[in-house]
Amino acid sequence: MVPSRDLTAALEVATRAATLVREVYDRGFSVEWKGENDPVTEADRRANALAVSLLRERFPADAVCSEEGDLDEGARASALGGRCWFVDPLDGTAEFVQRVAQFSVMVGLAVDGRARVGAVVNPVTGERFYGEVGVGAFADDGAGEPRALTPSTEGDPTRARMLTSRSHLSPAVVSLAEALGVASRERCGSIGVKVGRITSGDADLYAHLGLGPKLWDACAPEAIAVAAGMAFTDATGAPVRYDVGALPLPRGLIVCPPAMLARVVAAAAR
Repeated sequence: MVPSRDLTAALEVATRAATLVREVYDRGFSVEWKGENDPVTEADRRANALAVSLLRERFPADAVCSEEGDLDEGARASALGGRCWFVDPLDGTAEFVQRVAQFSVMVGLAVDGRARVGAVVNPVTGERFYGEVGVGAFADDGAGEPRALTPSTEGDPTRARMLTSRSHLSPAVVSLAEALGVASRERCGSIGVKVGRITSGDADLYAHLGLGPKLWDACAPEAIAVAAGMAFTDATGAPVRYDVGALPLPRGLIVCPPAMLARVVAAAAR
């Protein structure tokens, strides 16, 4: 694989930000709260500043929307369409605070409103997942050769291994899992970590119903999932758009093999 300039940049920026996150994780940190159940740390803010700075240096004409940046500015950047980078400097801050190694740095690029490029890096394990739609999806440990991701092609939810939110599990998702009769259900932090496991073939399905995820939670994981051949939609089965002025994703997310999508969407509607 010869990565594009965009994918090379996404992976480099996410890796450098992840190194910073790991430094803060190792030496200790204080915790602040943006809202109920919504912690923020020095690692979030410093990784955000580094990633945004690097992207603006490399792509001065591109828009950037980041979780720890100005939210009004981020919404305006998203609404412009064209090329917009989405940065989640620490997806899974609750797990970071609890010292559970299920958090990640995520850098994604949307072009004309659709996810195109994504990189997800786990600062603790060093695992890196990255992909470009139409090119392919890959993983490595930060040192070895990349391996192509080969996700599940399972179409029957009753045989599915389902991942759910570790910190924000909703009754609706529990009901969905029961309605589908999934084979197994496991709670896991970070959308990036979950998509990494799904695209590696370690799980089959992730669903989040209702409010919670924002555009920066979805862009990088979607690019990787779609590049690997997975379905990535909102809970109605519609594509996620990134050229909108609203940052929240009110209709949730579904990630699964394309053969399973219709049954999951139908169950979610019920």
